[in-house]
Amino acid sequence: MTTLATRQREISDREGVDVIFKDKNGQVADPKTNGLPKYPYDKAIKGSKTVNDLKNDRLRPNYTGYDFDVLKGDGTVAAPQTTMETVRESYQEQ
Repeated sequence: MTTLATRQREISDREGVDVIFKDKNGQVADPKTNGLPKYPYDKAIKGSKTVNDLKNDRLRPNYTGYDFDVLKGDGTVAAPQTTMETVRESYQEQ
């Protein structure tokens, strides 16, 4: 079975940003959780899309029961309206 930690790395590699899975209580989910499906996208979401688009269009439909924080390069949580291009660029600044 595939762990949540493995899926987080897969999403990070594909999308170019770090994503934190949170449980229904808003707590960081246990990275040892098993049974998460493969991230079904071959390409990163467009840079003009927002953090909210990533969550609503890709993450929530595939990983139901979780919420997500998308992190900027400095480890802070990106605001929902921030473009993915801006978030990705924040990793280059570090």
